[in-house]
Amino acid sequence: MQLIIILLATVSILTFLSGAIVFFGSTKGNRVRSAWYFAAAIFATIWMTSISIFLIAGPSWGSIVKYFIEWTFISAMFLDVAFLAFVSWKAKYGRILTAIFFLFALTVSAFIIAKPELMFTSYNISPAGNTIALNVSPVYIAYIAFFATILPAMLVNLLLHYSRTTSKRKRSGDIVTMASFGVSSLITLAFDVVMPLMGRWDLVWMGPLALAITIIAVYYTILRYRTLNLNSIWLKFFSYIVIVASIAIIYMIIFSIIFAGMFRGATPSSEVIILNFVMVFIFVILMPAINNLVTYVRSLINGDPEDTKEKAEK
Repeated sequence: MQLIIILLATVSILTFLSGAIVFFGSTKGNRVRSAWYFAAAIFATIWMTSISIFLIAGPSWGSIVKYFIEWTFISAMFLDVAFLAFVSWKAKYGRILTAIFFLFALTVSAFIIAKPELMFTSYNISPAGNTIALNVSPVYIAYIAFFATILPAMLVNLLLHYSRTTSKRKRSGDIVTMASFGVSSLITLAFDVVMPLMGRWDLVWMGPLALAITIIAVYYTILRYRTLNLNSIWLKFFSYIVIVASIAIIYMIIFSIIFAGMFRGATPSSEVIILNFVMVFIFVILMPAINNLVTYVRSLINGDPEDTKEKAEK
């Protein structure tokens, strides 16, 4: 569980920073869309933080756990509203759709805050794993209906944008965005909507990690296809953050698998995980210096071009 929480923390930091960098680094023409992307990043960070706290909560946390459960439901809705606006804001119908879903999410959120028992009757904090007893009430059905309608709306808007774009470069960016959005949506629906209905809460962390697929894909489309215009300094900074976080996530997953294999399914302690995470971060920070050193050593091995030229003439 410690590894999962650290991975969620890494992804949440990556999410928030990517939203902030895109917003502050965008040009005036893209400022509104980038603001919606930043809003999506903020709500995604709240969503991942709430899930993380719920997973690690102990018996001593008391009733405070209830508030994080509520915000898990609420932030997920506003995350999708903001992302819908990001992909459809340029079109008039996109703004209308955003307003409709925003009011829908606001209404359901009001019910969740006023009467949380309409969403869940109780929650259980146990060493075997924290769980929530869902209440399939009209409010919960409305909550499910929200995602059942907004996700197709996002996909349709992406398809419409793709069909109306004449630039081959931006059309390629739309394909990458749609593919990543489809993959992350399916994973989130499976592990954060369907499985909780079946009483399985131990894998709800899969949804936030799947969100990293879309985040990295959006970063790639900005970098490769210039779907948003960013100042070069912000683009470089954004790229560096994504690379550092991606390397850390991949490394920690590989490390956990190797550790479990060597110690027969055991999980590394928090101290070991944190130490490895710090070592990865230091390694990535020093990577430019390491590359320069490798280049210098390689030049010594290959010799000076002038010396090579003189030997050839002789």
